[in-house]
Amino acid sequence: MKKCFLPIKMAAPMKRSTLQHNLNICTFNLWENDEKIKWISDLICMKHLIGVTMTNMEKMPSSITEACTKEISHIVYSLPVYEMINPDLLGAFQKKGSLNMLSLGTRMEVNNCVAFLPTGHLILHLTKESYTRLGLEGKPSHYNRYGGEKYVVDVDVGSTGFAPGKKNYERVKQCLLSSNLCCDFLVSWTLQDEKLCPSSISKYFSIKGFRCENLPISSKSHKYSNLQIPDMYHQETDFNHQEELYDWLGGVANQILWCRESEDGYNPLCDYTGPKKTSQCVHTQSCGFFSSSTLENLIQDVRQLCKSSSSWGCVSVQGFTDSVISIGRSEKNPHKLCADSVSLVILPNDKCWLFTDT
Repeated sequence: MKKCFLPIKMAAPMKRSTLQHNLNICTFNLWENDEKIKWISDLICMKHLIGVTMTNMEKMPSSITEACTKEISHIVYSLPVYEMINPDLLGAFQKKGSLNMLSLGTRMEVNNCVAFLPTGHLILHLTKESYTRLGLEGKPSHYNRYGGEKYVVDVDVGSTGFAPGKKNYERVKQCLLSSNLCCDFLVSWTLQDEKLCPSSISKYFSIKGFRCENLPISSKSHKYSNLQIPDMYHQETDFNHQEELYDWLGGVANQILWCRESEDGYNPLCDYTGPKKTSQCVHTQSCGFFSSSTLENLIQDVRQLCKSSSSWGCVSVQGFTDSVISIGRSEKNPHKLCADSVSLVILPNDKCWLFTDT
């Protein structure tokens, strides 16, 4: 039976009295730190959802709405984990581009979860039984203190000494062969050489005898008219209303109705207490499995759109709930039921607010 690939929503707004303690906020100027765009694009390794919010616009330009729909990623079914260190795979794809893989349909709390990072690291997040059977050195999960008994094994597949015939490679290969670890995987591959075909990796798995399909990308857009929009040009916004701005962006992304009546008396779209103006706002989001290059190009496009339209905008990205790796490549908390998120607010003058929520 084919597994369902369910989209997740952008981070839901929270009451100001219950704002998460792990929301970090910083400000900077892109014209002084242009290289930060790549750094921001890499913050979340496994990107599941990308959204764009633009103010003072009635319609999102097609260049923005179509930016993520061109992404080519795949689902490969019932792939033994030992195939992830196959020298054919590493030589043809890991060394000639950015290879990203994540086990699909696995829950970190109770299942074995596996990820292959663009850095060349194979991360195994295992149950105690699977870890004991595997026989490779690892460490207890940092979050075992909150319940459960999981173990993390990190194999540096990209190191120069990891090659067939080498002692370390042969030991890892034998342990993986004996472990019977097998999952469905999401696969994303970004090419370094434009002469190569993006579908090569799909053909590779098919030739190896594994069923491989293109991963569909779902997209949707909506707009608001006569909406109270935060005035990002007022200096008071810098100091007193950043958390409310984050809530407001979450309200727009989740398409909350613009009204003052709500069951608990809280509506992030109208409860923003900072300076604001009445205007229109549009939001678009896409759900799939996205590369850092796609996000980096989108941020640059939104940056130029903000300048040309003299409007501020926001690019948001969410990872997967069970993505193994969190922001900063640290271990993700398996007990947290929502995904990591990064939101970058961009002004026409290149001033930015960066929100990271882990």
